[in-house]
Amino acid sequence: MTKFKIYNATELWQRETSLPSVPTFSQSLDNLLGNDGVQLGCITEILGLPGSGKTQLCLQLCASVQIPQQLGGLDAEALYIDTNTNFTLSRFREILSASIRRCQKLLDVPLEITEDDALKKLHYVNAFGLENYCALMYQLPSFIANHPNIRLIAIDSIAFPFKDGISTKQRTGLLFRQMAELQRIAVQNRIAVVLSNEMSTRVGLAGGAGGAAGVVGALGDAWAHRCNVRLLLSAQHDEQRLALLLKSNTAPTAVASFQVNCFYYFFKRRLCFS
Repeated sequence: MTKFKIYNATELWQRETSLPSVPTFSQSLDNLLGNDGVQLGCITEILGLPGSGKTQLCLQLCASVQIPQQLGGLDAEALYIDTNTNFTLSRFREILSASIRRCQKLLDVPLEITEDDALKKLHYVNAFGLENYCALMYQLPSFIANHPNIRLIAIDSIAFPFKDGISTKQRTGLLFRQMAELQRIAVQNRIAVVLSNEMSTRVGLAGGAGGAAGVVGALGDAWAHRCNVRLLLSAQHDEQRLALLLKSNTAPTAVASFQVNCFYYFFKRRLCFS
């Protein structure tokens, strides 16, 4: 017999407001998201064309999840699932080093962590191809159980394994089963799940006899309702980017600008994770 936990509204409010977030190191992005960053227990989708900063943001979150508890951070680990060979270790080391230096400046005592120690807190797996990706997702609950300090899972990208060799019906069913499992893992283990997604062209989106086309997120309309938060990134010029919050359970639709660099920003007002 299935057992259900029934909460009252006060319990739900306390549970929601007690969950900390993983900061983006960009004040404008944190304010846009409405939770001082990417909240634990939620699934956040990052949309955008190539070069918009999706992978950069995933790497930054993998670094900032390690912020020490002295600064109100999580002092935790991350799992990076690379489905499209987007991960670059040299770039992640640059971001990680800059994050460590910034945290060091904010602390009154020396930060007892080396870059090698910090690198060990990122778990990386290359899940290239649908078969490898599905095998990984099957083993994911066991991996999380054996690594209880993981507070962030980044999948870059969610759409790439499903590009070839699978029908739309099969893809939808498989994706939704996997998303249900990811949601369960996120809520029960208090983990932030971040998914990067690509853009695709849909003919007839704008209507009219000419069959005008529009650019939308990949995987279709039904998929768009599966994530708690949807963030659309776009490149402007040089390092400047725009972020549009398309969907959120806690914040209104809005736009913010940020720069793709090492994000030299952090507030001491983060909630400690216990």
